[in-house]
Amino acid sequence: MITNRGSAPSGRGPGLRHAVLIVLAGLAFLAAGCETEQKALMESRIHKVEKGLLRAIYLKGQTPEKLPLETRLQFYKVPGASIALMDKDGLEWARGYGVRDAHAREPVTTDTIFQAGTLAQPLAAAAALWLVDQGRLGLDEDVDFRLKSWKVPRNRFTEKAKVTLREILAGSAGFADVEMPGFPVDQKPPSLEDLLEGKPPSGGGPVEPVFVPGIDVRPSQAGFAVLERLLEDVTSSPFPAFIRERVFGPLGMTASTFACPLPETERINAASGHGRDGSPIGGRWLNYPAAAADGLWTTPSELLDFASDILRTAMGKGGRILSTDAARTMLSRQAGNRGLGLGIEGTGEDIRFELRGRTRGFTCSLDVYPYKGQGAVIMTNSDNGFILADEILRAVSAAYGWPDFKPEERPLCRLDPSIYEQYVGRYRVTPDYILNVTWKDYYLVIQPTGQAPTKFYVENTTFFFSIDPYIRIQFLLGDQGKVTGLLLWQQDFKQEAVKIG
Repeated sequence: MITNRGSAPSGRGPGLRHAVLIVLAGLAFLAAGCETEQKALMESRIHKVEKGLLRAIYLKGQTPEKLPLETRLQFYKVPGASIALMDKDGLEWARGYGVRDAHAREPVTTDTIFQAGTLAQPLAAAAALWLVDQGRLGLDEDVDFRLKSWKVPRNRFTEKAKVTLREILAGSAGFADVEMPGFPVDQKPPSLEDLLEGKPPSGGGPVEPVFVPGIDVRPSQAGFAVLERLLEDVTSSPFPAFIRERVFGPLGMTASTFACPLPETERINAASGHGRDGSPIGGRWLNYPAAAADGLWTTPSELLDFASDILRTAMGKGGRILSTDAARTMLSRQAGNRGLGLGIEGTGEDIRFELRGRTRGFTCSLDVYPYKGQGAVIMTNSDNGFILADEILRAVSAAYGWPDFKPEERPLCRLDPSIYEQYVGRYRVTPDYILNVTWKDYYLVIQPTGQAPTKFYVENTTFFFSIDPYIRIQFLLGDQGKVTGLLLWQQDFKQEAVKIG
């Protein structure tokens, strides 16, 4: 008998097909259930982040208060923020909040681009490591071997050791810890060569080593300006074009750019920078011609995509930019707590890759836990953004079970009344801005000109702190123990006031 090989044996075909269909239906049901469960988990996390911001400090005996993101934007006068979260080594969710410009009022979306400051540096580091993979650069050779149009100035420090690519990327190359300046959009920015040589209008001195390369860790934007010139000399290509070809292109980072000035087509979707008072800065932003140091425009989602690719490459799961060895080198400690182009905190399975960036009117942060496959990028269009970002990170930490970013419990302390009394008086920041200090029971009350009073609790006999916002003050004593003034800190913001009465 001739049998058709495409048909099943008689009596078993329908039953087998029916069983297969049942199994497939069951698998589809399980997949749908897993997808629904995963979506519910994600929505729960988003809700906890958006409604669960936490202050830096809470008093002993109290429960940390959870605060909505929307109200904290207003409290800190931050017009807008954009957040992206990683889970399972990839982007889990991203959302925008607030507005791109306090005057124009267009909403922040996940496509809104922000200035990234020093978060440009890991991308520049990855581009340099690609050249190492290709044998066109050496991590430990003297960079002057490859530099053509500019050379590292020789001095008493370089006589003892030469500057290498590894040291530039790890922040131990010996360059001064100075920022590469930004320039108004209506002013022609200096060339990279002018910045390196300190020619007007760069505003600074020439870039040169100020300590022996390889000795101390002092992350330097000046070093990444040197890196930019190195990459251009080796590739004979402008830095923005080289990054677009070797990093943005392979990763599909279509919103990101190092262009300076920002093209008109990109300005439409760009956030404006804002000062501490919530007002847009003149010209909306500054231009940063040292692109590798702090000239990146991007979104949180694209930064997380970049971080995810490097992480997956290092774990041997494949990547689109670097070899496995190069990625692992980038993510390993090279000098102090520095990898290549980023910082490394923690140990064991709690290790965290991190970086903070700022330009005039913008702040951003990147934190990734490789063993958890989780991370976050937060970008804001405000000089106050770091304070808000810390509160967001505490909410993220609570939602995702991270070991860092926890609020700190502080005890209530009481000093002898004579100590409080010596601090009472008026302190001048400027002729038009006075801090009036009084005391009640166990805390000081400080009222700045035109602002509401704030309670400051005892940290020790000369330091006090407030809770909302978290501010620390230190009273300064003269030679005779008499109070002469105070210093005020709010994260990266510092003010000094002189006692006048």
